[in-house]
Amino acid sequence: MSGAARQGDPAPGPAWMFAVAFLCLVLPARSAIAAYGAGPAGMAVVLALFVLPLLYAVPPGRAVWARHRVPLLVVQAVLTYVPFLVFGQDWVVGLSGLLGGLLLLTVKAPASWVLFGAVLLLEGALRVGDSLPLTAWALTAPVNLALALFGLARLADLVADLHSTQAELVAVTVARQRLRAAGLLREAIGDRLEAVTAHAKAALPMLTDNPGRARDRLTEAAGIARQALDQVRVAVAAHAHGPSEAGRAGGSEGDTAGGGTGDTVAPRVARLVLAVVLCAFSTQVLVNIVGSGAAAPVEIGAACVIVAIVALQLRHTPARRDGGRPRGWAWTLTAQTLLSVVPVWVFDEVDLLGMAGFAAGSALLLLPGRWAWAAFAAILLGAGTMMAAYSTYGMYDAVYAATGTAAYGLVVYGLSRLTDLARRVEAARRELARIAAARERTRVARDTHDLLGLGLSAVALKCDLVIRLIGRDDARAGDELRRLLEIAARARDEVLSVTGEGRERLSLRQELAAARDALTAAGVVVHADPPAGPVPPPVDEVLATVLREAVTNVLRHAAAERCTIRMSTADGAVRLHVANDGARSSGPAGTGLASLRARVDALGGRLTAGGDGAGGFELAVEIPLPP
Repeated sequence: MSGAARQGDPAPGPAWMFAVAFLCLVLPARSAIAAYGAGPAGMAVVLALFVLPLLYAVPPGRAVWARHRVPLLVVQAVLTYVPFLVFGQDWVVGLSGLLGGLLLLTVKAPASWVLFGAVLLLEGALRVGDSLPLTAWALTAPVNLALALFGLARLADLVADLHSTQAELVAVTVARQRLRAAGLLREAIGDRLEAVTAHAKAALPMLTDNPGRARDRLTEAAGIARQALDQVRVAVAAHAHGPSEAGRAGGSEGDTAGGGTGDTVAPRVARLVLAVVLCAFSTQVLVNIVGSGAAAPVEIGAACVIVAIVALQLRHTPARRDGGRPRGWAWTLTAQTLLSVVPVWVFDEVDLLGMAGFAAGSALLLLPGRWAWAAFAAILLGAGTMMAAYSTYGMYDAVYAATGTAAYGLVVYGLSRLTDLARRVEAARRELARIAAARERTRVARDTHDLLGLGLSAVALKCDLVIRLIGRDDARAGDELRRLLEIAARARDEVLSVTGEGRERLSLRQELAAARDALTAAGVVVHADPPAGPVPPPVDEVLATVLREAVTNVLRHAAAERCTIRMSTADGAVRLHVANDGARSSGPAGTGLASLRARVDALGGRLTAGGDGAGGFELAVEIPLPP
């Protein structure tokens, strides 16, 4: 099942490309306006304005932004407002939205929203004296640009965060299973073992002085041991068939596995941003029409068309939420497309072409494969052609219409697809957690049966044996009673070992088994050698610790598909080599490797870690064996 989950687990890698594609489509539209009004110099400034947003949109650029956030925001602000001094109010409208989007992405709320509001107010102040349509455009265009950039980039980050934290979710789920197992075993077995030990210790000095009382004590101890053995069977059955995370998503374990059945933050952000962009953009188009001096019937008709297009878009947007399409989608998509084009002829209002982007986005959402992109391209071509035919600015407006339609079609499609991607990643995380929990329950049940069953049976049988020996062979009875105490002590340790609370779990053999389970649960193919013969306990414990940390790093820092674990003993040294084909992330290394090196150095060994030159990561340890 883990393999299937792995294959169906959507990779977040391309998610950041939505923001990049959006910026690349908006760029020529704004450049066309700048070229018409400000010439080559204006185009150069527009190109410069898009550099830092594009740097933020690509993953490698995040490190630059993290180190130099304030200077970069200052540079973006200078590039945003200096052109007003050079070109005046003829400067391109809406480019302050790039600065607003970067503020929303790089500054913590609520300060980011306050600064974004200040950007809008400043844009409006710089446009004082313009006509109503241009003033409305000056206020809504930055909102559209900023929120589209913010929504696409932030949602891509949320998807990536969901994907990267799946190892932590698995670890938390396993830890919860261990805590539950510890509680069950302590209640069922631990207290009874303590009682058996107390009775056995009390019986030891009574063997010769008060044999009758010793027999009573040991008879009671044997009964308690058998009760504990019965409880082992009950605990095994209860834990092996523990609560189903899949069926109890709203319960405590379901919360661990995914936070319940409600939407995660990512879908809520997407819907909110898309709704605001829809409202802002449609308001912008409507105000443009109202301010153009059109007759009242035209204004009313255009308003009805815009409301209908927005309503249809809201119907189309969640199309892939459950993997299907809304009923009658073919008719509603056709209606939305016609409403984006036909009223331009009927009302002679070219501004209505601005709504074509939503039909283009709906086509990508609803149509299959090549048909979707063919329809998308046809809508873009139609918008550009009609704009060229109706506009007095010719190709400038044609480029603006085509790229603007593409950009906002991509916003509709991108936010909807990223919402779907976030849900699928979250579902994959829940499935990984469910698998890990099931594996841990199986392991605890198996170890409880294999380890504790034999120990408790031995305790009960030893009690019976000592009872029979009392008065016949007191010396042997004493030896067997002391052996009984050793077995009981080992059984207590095994309870801790089963639940991960005892030091016994830090053995190379056990850690290798745990590594297989954890990696397999994450969909990683594991090739592992068996432990290379017995090694001294200190060396075994350090190797177990190294293996645990190495596997943790594979799950947490690498997108690995394969992991190889090799162990060997030769030339007076034991060697452990862990390699995976997923490169370690660029995040901080933390203290894990430093701690491991200290442990290995203390035994006179050597630890190396780094890239293998082929896109993977490897960790190697060599520890000399004592002579």
